Amino acid sequence: MANLNVRKSIQTKIESLSKEIENLQSELVRWEKIAAEYEVNSESIDLILSIQQPEKAEGGRAKKVKQA
Repeated sequence: MANLNVRKSIQTKIESLSKEIENLQSELVRWEKIAAEYEVNSESIDLILSIQQPEKAEGGRAKKVKQA
């Protein structure tokens, strides 16, 4: 019976890792697309980010103050 439990545990871990690998592969594809898009449109993206940066910086400071 212990043998069956070990086998089930191993199989569960393999399935879990397989699912995690699938998720990470999807995430990799997503980030590769983002990187390719950035290479093509880096100036536009940098401009958008520079406009949004002050808003994000204020929000980040407010959260840090609350945590301290």
